Amino acid sequence: MAKSTRNPRPKSSGPARPAGRQPRPGIVHSSVYLPEAVYEALREAAFEERVKIHDIVLEGVALALRKRGRRK
Repeated sequence: MAKSTRNPRPKSSGPARPAGRQPRPGIVHSSVYLPEAVYEALREAAFEERVKIHDIVLEGVALALRKRGRRK
């Protein structure tokens, strides 16, 4: 019996996105590696303030940029 071959995936011009996610105009994805203690501190602060870690990180980025004389 002959092996069946898979159809190769069509090549796309853009980066792959998980299914079901909508593109966000003006938003760029970024990742950050944090020491475990920093992550835990962020997680605890977010829980206590009832916000997402993302919100605290964006606040920190805004403060760092402001310190350097730049706006968001």
